Amino acid sequence: MDNTVPPSMIRDLITGYTQMATDRMQWGWEPTLLTFMFNQLRGSPSNVEQQMQETIEAVYAKILRWCFRKPRNVPVTAMPLWICTPDYPVHKYHKQNFRDIALNGGRHVHAIALMPPGTNMRTTLDNHFDHEQIRYTGRDRPLWHIDAWPIQDNLPFVVDYGVKGIKTPRAGVDAMFILPRTHSEMEGRRAEKAYLCDIVSVDPERLRSGSRPK
Repeated sequence: MDNTVPPSMIRDLITGYTQMATDRMQWGWEPTLLTFMFNQLRGSPSNVEQQMQETIEAVYAKILRWCFRKPRNVPVTAMPLWICTPDYPVHKYHKQNFRDIALNGGRHVHAIALMPPGTNMRTTLDNHFDHEQIRYTGRDRPLWHIDAWPIQDNLPFVVDYGVKGIKTPRAGVDAMFILPRTHSEMEGRRAEKAYLCDIVSVDPERLRSGSRPK
């Protein structure tokens, strides 16, 4: 399937996403570049794509629990904004990590993550993933590693890098996804069920009480 779109549309999309990030940063939102790298996933390319998206949605759902006691009561516009784009390694002259090339055909996912101020999370997103990596990744989980780098300057360049997968037919615009979804969409997603039943690993009474994960 040809996922190519006109270059002018690509430029407009990148400009739009950069503006979304800039507007939020003016109100104190903190930007971070995330890179999700996966262990080998089974299935067809479309199935692997779906597994990656659902895994990131599950991570996002867990971040919501760190940010808000009752995420379902929070307006979608006040939730963290993640602009997620699949990507593949770029052929370079220097030697690349074999894992990055071999697993899942090299497919990984970047996210421009914007975190709102005033949440219950007491640290930055990059520090959170540095200290809590074991909660999200492991040999027996879909995710192998999450890289997180704070965006401190040159935002247009970083956004362009983070969404560069839309420039190639191998990923393309159709593979992008934005988080959060609407409340009704999040309630019905398998990622939400994975968050409730697997990743957080707490009993239903604690979930209903709004206790944060340990």
